[in-house]
Amino acid sequence: MHNKVKMHCCSCEADTWQQILFEKSYQYPSDEEYEHCSKSILTECCGCEQPHYRYRSWMQKKDGTEKNMEDEWVFPPKQLRKKPTWYRGFAFYSVVSTAGEGSTEKEYVWDLLREIHVSLENNCPRLGVMGLRALLEHIMVSKIDDQMPFIKNLKEFQNQGYISKMQKEALGHVLEIGHAAIHRSYNPNQVELIAALDILENLIETIYIFVEKAKQIDRNVPKRKGT
Repeated sequence: MHNKVKMHCCSCEADTWQQILFEKSYQYPSDEEYEHCSKSILTECCGCEQPHYRYRSWMQKKDGTEKNMEDEWVFPPKQLRKKPTWYRGFAFYSVVSTAGEGSTEKEYVWDLLREIHVSLENNCPRLGVMGLRALLEHIMVSKIDDQMPFIKNLKEFQNQGYISKMQKEALGHVLEIGHAAIHRSYNPNQVELIAALDILENLIETIYIFVEKAKQIDRNVPKRKGT
């Protein structure tokens, strides 16, 4: 058994040498010709010491002459896209909100956004765009009440000043790709999911992050005398 293996490190965000801490292989018959094989390893990055777990499984002929890779799973998964700088802060303030105002709404937004990131990291684009559609609908309804159908909600969302005309068009595409995945068996690729996530995270940042920052500035800036 090799002492080290080259693997992607989620902390270093690069392929690094990792020390193998534990390794286990399994092999059992699948049918008369093939057998199912799997290997699990637990590693530690030689640079940052971040632990990783990798599971690989494949089918091979019983004489060992032919292999057909089936599956590979790594935890923590490789990030295809960096999370925004406000991501972790939003997670904290979603739970610990001032005076409890809006806590339920923010917690829901954070929970669903986290699940969408999980779908991206685990190559589940259909689940991701369905989640994006659900999250966009929740944000709109929480601000303007439900106008039904989606296009009316989006129009009213713009009328009340939450988004611009350009944002309305962009969010319309997010809704459409979600509709297509649910109703028309469309399977978006990772690039499309990332683009839709960019658009929705821009909305979240505008509505929840910038508003809080503006309130903080207003509290700290001295007021004019006599006002």
